[in-house]
Amino acid sequence: MMHHARTLGVVQFDDVVWRKLTVDDKALIVRTCDEKLAQYYSRNLSS
Repeated sequence: MMHHARTLGVVQFDDVVWRKLTVDDKALIVRTCDEKLAQYYSRNLSS
């Protein structure tokens, strides 16, 4: 299970789920988050 707390800007994964993810799965999650953060800040800084 995954939980996203908008007010804290935190994404949490259940320990059991996190342990079952492969290194590639975790890398994809981190890469996706980095890309989305870059898009968010580039959009808001351009305004």
